[in-house]
Formats: sequence, structure tokens, C-alpha cells
Amino acid sequence: MAGWIIYPALFDNEVPPMSTLIHKRIEDNLKEILPLAQKADEILVNLKLENKGRFSAIFPKNSLFKVQATLFLPYLEEASSDLKILPEPQDPAFEILLTDLLKKIELLHQILGSFHDIQDDQ
Repeated sequence: MAGWIIYPALFDNEVPPMSTLIHKRIEDNLKEILPLAQKADEILVNLKLENKGRFSAIFPKNSLFKVQATLFLPYLEEASSDLKILPEPQDPAFEILLTDLLKKIELLHQILGSFHDIQDDQ
């Protein structure tokens, strides 16, 4: 190995575990949704006060969500709780639970996006 120079600094940076990267990306998505959910909830509360928001839940009972609510934040809280209990990638339940969580986040993005598009048009 004469002539080889080893640069330890190149190897000091550990790559974060996959679970850390996954949690970070999902957490970033939830943080992105939060202001949209808060704004939507404020609009929904005002509509209820005007007797215009008459519905029993944002998502139907047969959706992926366990919570039934007339505001968005409880759904966002459920997704956040799901993230906290997400097992490590080597756990057999990981893939199923991750898929369900990502579907919930996608539903929140879609519904909140549509909700705000409609509100912006009015």
C-alpha cells in the first residue's frame, strides 16, 4: 500500500439509517400540510358558524382514517401518530403500515388542495 493516502475524513460521515430518512421525509410532508389544514379548519369553523358547514366527517367511515372529524387537524394528528409508531424497515409490518400512512398523507394533500382551490375560486 505504499503511496496510498487514506483520508479518514471521507469515511467519518455515517449515512443515516433508512428509517431516519423515511421519517424525515414524512415529517416534512406533514409540516407542509399543517398550515393548509389550519387554514381549512378556520374556514370550516366559520362556515359552521354561518350554518353552512353541515357534514359529519371529512373522510367517510370506510376510509383509511380511524378518526371521524369535521376538521382536518385530527386527521393530520392521526397521520403524525402513525409516523411515531412506524416500526423499523426490517419489521414485517413496516411495508403495510408505511403504505397506509403514505396513502393517508396523499389523501390529505388531495382533499386540502381541492378545498383551497375551491376557496380561492370564491
